[in-house]
Amino acid sequence: MRQGSQKLGYVLLVSLATLLAVPGIGYAQQAREEPNDSDALTGVKTLKVVYDIDSVTEPKKMVVFLKAIVDARDRAVAAKIKPDLVVAFRGPALKLIQKPGPDATEEQKQISEQVTDLKKGGAKMEACNFAVQLLKLDREAFLPEVKVVANSFNSLSGYQAKGYGIVPVQ
Repeated sequence: MRQGSQKLGYVLLVSLATLLAVPGIGYAQQAREEPNDSDALTGVKTLKVVYDIDSVTEPKKMVVFLKAIVDARDRAVAAKIKPDLVVAFRGPALKLIQKPGPDATEEQKQISEQVTDLKKGGAKMEACNFAVQLLKLDREAFLPEVKVVANSFNSLSGYQAKGYGIVPVQ
């Protein structure tokens, strides 16, 4: 008799778990809700962020990161939060923010488009001149939306002193 009760209990437990996994019932309903950032953003009026892009060297990866930054900005705006953004390029990432030439790859064009979109949305775009000199890059070859600053360590420190959060992008 005891073994029969255990089997019945097991069957009931499996049945309950199955019901909870069915969409529209129990916990599965929570999993279907649209993800949001409301826990972190409740009470926030302005989102002050510096995206520190340093060691990104692959164009496809840069495109994905820039699209993620655009998405974050757009979601903040949709949540009625004013984004105050800075995108700081330094180190090897500087090679990816050059003006696309006539034989530009699709990724180079997308990087240019994303940088333009971010700038139009009010983001400041900065490149580190110290790294420009080390890498022997031409400042005039950068996308026009990008401002060259003397040293991004000072820039990043200054923004942090003004209350900006620094998000490393690698």
